[in-house]
Amino acid sequence: MNAPWSAGARTGVRAGSRWPFTLEPISGAGYLPFPFFLAYATALLKENGHGAMLLDALAEGIDRDALYERIRSQAFSLIVIETSTPSFANDLEIAVEIHRRLPQARIAFCGPHASVFATQILQEHDFVSFVLQGEYEFTLLELASALEKGDSLSAIAGLAFREEGTIRRNSRRNTIQDLDILPWPERQDVPIYRYNDGFAGMPVPNVQMWSSRGCPYRCLYCLWPQTMYAEHRHRKRQPAKVIDEMEYLLKKYAFKAVYFDDDIFNADRKHVIGICNQIKKRGIEVAWAAMARAELMDEGLLRLMRSSGLYAVKYGIESANKHVLSRCRKGANLKKARRMVKVSKDLGIKVHLTFCLGLPGESIESVEETAAFCREVKPDSLQCSLAVPFPGTEFFNLMRSAKQIVSERWDDYDGNRCCVHKTEKLEPGQLEELWRAFSDNCNV
Repeated sequence: MNAPWSAGARTGVRAGSRWPFTLEPISGAGYLPFPFFLAYATALLKENGHGAMLLDALAEGIDRDALYERIRSQAFSLIVIETSTPSFANDLEIAVEIHRRLPQARIAFCGPHASVFATQILQEHDFVSFVLQGEYEFTLLELASALEKGDSLSAIAGLAFREEGTIRRNSRRNTIQDLDILPWPERQDVPIYRYNDGFAGMPVPNVQMWSSRGCPYRCLYCLWPQTMYAEHRHRKRQPAKVIDEMEYLLKKYAFKAVYFDDDIFNADRKHVIGICNQIKKRGIEVAWAAMARAELMDEGLLRLMRSSGLYAVKYGIESANKHVLSRCRKGANLKKARRMVKVSKDLGIKVHLTFCLGLPGESIESVEETAAFCREVKPDSLQCSLAVPFPGTEFFNLMRSAKQIVSERWDDYDGNRCCVHKTEKLEPGQLEELWRAFSDNCNV
């Protein structure tokens, strides 16, 4: 379940987001990521004969009372709630009320925050029966099967649970090496046309897909590699099977665009070529886009991608200051990134850039350098956020050891609203002012 989450007039973005945050209300089709882990887990349960339903309250736009009524009427025996750091207090309140209204149902938490604090959650909240740590599709399947049969839970990798008053935290589950053993993610339970990542004018309705998981890079701020995967590897699906799913979605739902929301789409050049060749071989004509790393592109690859329908690309730049990039271990080649942005645009590919202010070493000068880069390359759209030292990341540990964390109130860990840390040269308030100024002056 992706539970309701609002803070005043702001609405939360949680499941499916590598950077959970809240948004001001907007008119039209707003950003809403697809809840991939929940959707894959639901599909896997159904494939193995378990009664399961994916409920996305954020996509449906239902409030807490409507959620409680839906759950009461279905009388579920196991309720899985994906959590995040900034939504955690909200998620606890909802879990408490679900337990009060449906005490026979067992509640499981999953997601990055729950994975980091599994033991503490079980110690402090007796209404939570289980925590599914990391990549949890098969952990949940084995848990559901064990509960149904009355089997022991001690051998279920990735599971934390309470047994006779003692917290048991089983060994961490290895990540799924062959992603094609998973069924396609569940989409029929949810309002499929509500999900949207319409950067750079992407046609709507669009659909989000994964062709791979994981990233080989070691950026100290990146959440999922450090909490959901606990590794830095890139795992790929077979291109033909990726395009099988794409064809099905286009035929069944008539989407006008496809976005590959991989952790990093172009980590393996052969994988990208395979996907492009499959699209061209089958004569699929649809706008598509991908999350990619600029320095891994080259003109030949971009030309092939464009010829197969690439409409837009999302490049994570984060900072244009070499010292900041070195401190956070991104290791980016700014000269090549600048050139690949230009090549992309020259080929007619829309470019969306992401920037992140407040990384280690950030200063007024480094922010000005990043803003100058943005103005120079002129992206078609951009996202600028405040860096968030999420628990479980090296970024959090670094800031905490340097006594640069100013709040451990989890609600504040919303990089679209406020800053919870300082750098050596900038206070949180200064970072917030620079963030607002960057957004105002570089918005396109």
